[in-house]
Amino acid sequence: ALDRVWKTERFSWWLTNLTHRFNDDPFEQRMKEAELAYVTTSDAGRQMVAENYVGLPL
Repeated sequence: ALDRVWKTERFSWWLTNLTHRFNDDPFEQRMKEAELAYVTTSDAGRQMVAENYVGLPL
């Protein structure tokens, strides 16, 4: 069960960092933009977000 908790924490941390600015320098901001473009245009990226957002299997 603890493994699932850490996977959920990782996704939460990743999504929060992707969608918020935390004093990002221009490089970090461009990296976030590239990552966001990938997860919104790639079937694999969209599937990963969907699976993690609705919850991992028990």
